[in-house]
Amino acid sequence: MLDVNTSFNKNQGEKMKTPKSNIDLQYDEFSSFLQENGGNHASHLIFLKDKEIFWSKKRDVLILYKRIANKLMVLGDPIGEEAKIQEAIKDFCDYSKSRGFKPVFYQISPHYMHYYHDSGFRFLKVGEVGLVNLQQFSLEGKQGAKLRTRLNKFTRNSYTFSVVHPPYSNHLLSELKHISDSWLGSQNEKGFSVVSFSKEYVSRFPVALLHNPAGKVIAFATLASDFQNTVTIDLMRKYSDCPHGTMDVLFIQIFQWAKNNGYQSCSLGMSPLSNVGNCKHSFTCEKLIRLAYLYGNSLYNFKGLKEFKSKFTTDWEPKYIAYKKTLLPVTFLQLLFLINYKRSSIENKERKNKFIKNAITKWRFE
Repeated sequence: MLDVNTSFNKNQGEKMKTPKSNIDLQYDEFSSFLQENGGNHASHLIFLKDKEIFWSKKRDVLILYKRIANKLMVLGDPIGEEAKIQEAIKDFCDYSKSRGFKPVFYQISPHYMHYYHDSGFRFLKVGEVGLVNLQQFSLEGKQGAKLRTRLNKFTRNSYTFSVVHPPYSNHLLSELKHISDSWLGSQNEKGFSVVSFSKEYVSRFPVALLHNPAGKVIAFATLASDFQNTVTIDLMRKYSDCPHGTMDVLFIQIFQWAKNNGYQSCSLGMSPLSNVGNCKHSFTCEKLIRLAYLYGNSLYNFKGLKEFKSKFTTDWEPKYIAYKKTLLPVTFLQLLFLINYKRSSIENKERKNKFIKNAITKWRFE
């Protein structure tokens, strides 16, 4: 196995020390709430600070959402005690209606679907979250041969693995930013349901690092917890010229670290459109989504993402969009805008109007 070090790198230097603002204290409150109540597969994305927070009347359930056009787009299920979730969904629907908006819940789990149903929502599958059962995951035998060979090769070549914890030095954060920029290339960062790099965001989580033989960090991943028994491989980046198999090795080492630290499962995040519309009884809209999965690879690499995660995944958890009476193609376009246009609020408003107007015109006449 690679050498594993869960302490700080000696070269990290002086830790960042910045006074906390009122906003920082507010997010510390959210962090405490998550620790007390547990989160979900998307709760860590609250710290992207690109969403608004809806609190239930007794402040015992929180909902992450973002407004776009006439909709309030919620990310994930409400967070809080299960006994209070149904009432929180109703509260948010009332809140939306009182302000003239339609609520839409994106990436909800099957567990609470009866609560959404009772509030008048319809459902459409939008993908699956890949989960690794850490007790079952193994590199032994024929099934793990390729990954085992890859890991052994990196070990022989003196690559090392470590997990470090905040606070971080400016030097390390700049190093991670450089890796992130290399990985992005000409791409833009995304938002809403997709994590993006910022030094502030990275500084909230443990970070897994893969070092080359010279000790240079070549790949990293932030490790977010749901404060229950699952750790999520969140923001993952590597240098564009890394050796083949770099991310495989990083993931394998993270699984071992997570298992040693008491986690039962590891989430690999969402695989959009995975296993949607692939049976004869699927809804027509789901079958159209299936075409996007099969033929939209040049834009979003849906299939490639699913194939990569399938190397490790032991379970797939379906995720749905819950909506009320609405024009679904328009809703999906609005969702795509939220994910793909990470801009300031003024820029967002201008680009949003142009994007949606052009997209609706194109959809009507194609």
